[in-house]
Amino acid sequence: MESYAQLLAGLIDGVTTMDAHMMTRNVVVGGKRTTIRLESALWGALDEICLRERISRHELCTRVERVRRGVNRAQAVRSAVVNYYRLALKSGAAETNIFDRALVGMELAAA
Repeated sequence: MESYAQLLAGLIDGVTTMDAHMMTRNVVVGGKRTTIRLESALWGALDEICLRERISRHELCTRVERVRRGVNRAQAVRSAVVNYYRLALKSGAAETNIFDRALVGMELAAA
């Protein structure tokens, strides 16, 4: 198993190249297995968020599912990732628990 530092170094290396190939991954959302199809760069960003927030990919997708309204699952995950990074840029790199605030933004937009 890779160490946290090795995994993070691999993610950072992946940021230097834009990879838009579509990838389908299995996730468990609310206790049910499903698939989500996203660009590989989005999967990398999602995994970075999971590392930083110390949550699993399954937990992240379940939390997105709870606030998803009127869009498909992949669109909701993309929006959450973009919201997260926008908030991270505004807040500074040292802050954690940004993901909850990113989801609040999605809830307000859906209302």
